[in-house]
Amino acid sequence: MTYQQAISHLNSFINFERLPELNYNTRDKDIDDFRNLLDLLGNPHFDYPTIHIAGTKGKGSTAAMLASVFQAAGYKVGLYTSPHLISVRERIRINGRMVSKQEFTLYIKQISDTLTKSDVNLRTAYRTVFEHLTAAAMLHFSRKKVDVAIFEAGLGGKLDSTIVLNPILSILTPIGLDHTAILGETISEITSDKAHIIKQSTPVVSSQQTPEAKSQIVKRSKSALSSLSFAPGRDEFEVIESNYKYQLVRTSRNWLNSSAIRINLAGQFQLDNLSTVLDSIEILRKSGFNINRQAILRGLLKVRWAGRLQYIKSKPPIILDGSHNELALGVLIDAVMKLNGFKGISVIFSAIRGKPAIQMLKMLSKISETIFLVPLSFPKALPLEELFSIAQSEGITCQKCNDINAAIDQAKNRADPNNTILITGSLYLVGEVLRYLRKIPPPPIDGRIDDRL
Repeated sequence: MTYQQAISHLNSFINFERLPELNYNTRDKDIDDFRNLLDLLGNPHFDYPTIHIAGTKGKGSTAAMLASVFQAAGYKVGLYTSPHLISVRERIRINGRMVSKQEFTLYIKQISDTLTKSDVNLRTAYRTVFEHLTAAAMLHFSRKKVDVAIFEAGLGGKLDSTIVLNPILSILTPIGLDHTAILGETISEITSDKAHIIKQSTPVVSSQQTPEAKSQIVKRSKSALSSLSFAPGRDEFEVIESNYKYQLVRTSRNWLNSSAIRINLAGQFQLDNLSTVLDSIEILRKSGFNINRQAILRGLLKVRWAGRLQYIKSKPPIILDGSHNELALGVLIDAVMKLNGFKGISVIFSAIRGKPAIQMLKMLSKISETIFLVPLSFPKALPLEELFSIAQSEGITCQKCNDINAAIDQAKNRADPNNTILITGSLYLVGEVLRYLRKIPPPPIDGRIDDRL
């Protein structure tokens, strides 16, 4: 099997990231088929300790910070995240390095061969691209003998393929309304689903939550006899310096000896994630991991996480962020306004179906006089004309652009050199912008995984 054949095999399975969201109740389904298939593969996810992260926003940043700190402490750490921005192999990393094409092909072939030799029905039991990728990550981390692996849940908790983990620590980042067709129409229902990552007698760390979300997390933790702590959030930090490239802060936590912490991620919302990370590290240290103060400082200094308030040096500068719901966009706008001061902001926007495009456009119209709308090379994307019609119906001033190149050029031509161009609305938009900026060919228009990268 070649890499191209492995990607072709993957593309033959259901990929809910590119298909319209199904409308079903998660209580009527289970994950047993996936558990059976992992059993056929030798249960590779039990070969190393794991940390499981779920939430609506901040999952990836929190995972990236923890992974960077573990690496700085001398551990070999696996990191599984989603979605990818350019290459599918980004999702599976060890110490920051994504899985090679050769290794990725090996795992997809192993999964395919195992299923072919078994009595399990391939199409019904091993249904999705995400399940393939989750199993591949588990195999990779086992084969490479990682010391610890961090898994970011994909969608929800109960039916997410990562739910099969028996973690040493569960982490819940801020929870809001998203994927309501699947997870529920209220924050309480969505939290109840995501809180399934809380396992029996396993410590739990949560970010600050709404009362509805907090109630569900407390309820689940009590029933699982799991210790629970809520991180204090950004209020624990004194901000010394803050810009689009990094933040310098200080916390009163005694075990950090009042050290100034430089975190290589912008935006005060990242301080909420940092607080959750520090609470998690306290628990991990007590469980036997040797993570000293210097490792924490080095790890946070070196952390990278593309597509989240990402600064691109340009004239004017470009800020990339994949916020795709009201909760995430709200904290993004707050961060941009605080960092940007009174300078002008030009917005480039697109969105996929199922996301609150109208609400997001309304929010963005309050910080920018003109919003440039662009199409996405993705089957779930809102067509440009439909997006434009939505904006017009709400009286929002927008301009249609046929592609990302045209949008960036027009935004630059209209902007003052001191202005900022903010590109947001979808991680798929961020991925396409990064391809354009790095002179990488556009992704396949049908949303299939790209076999060139």
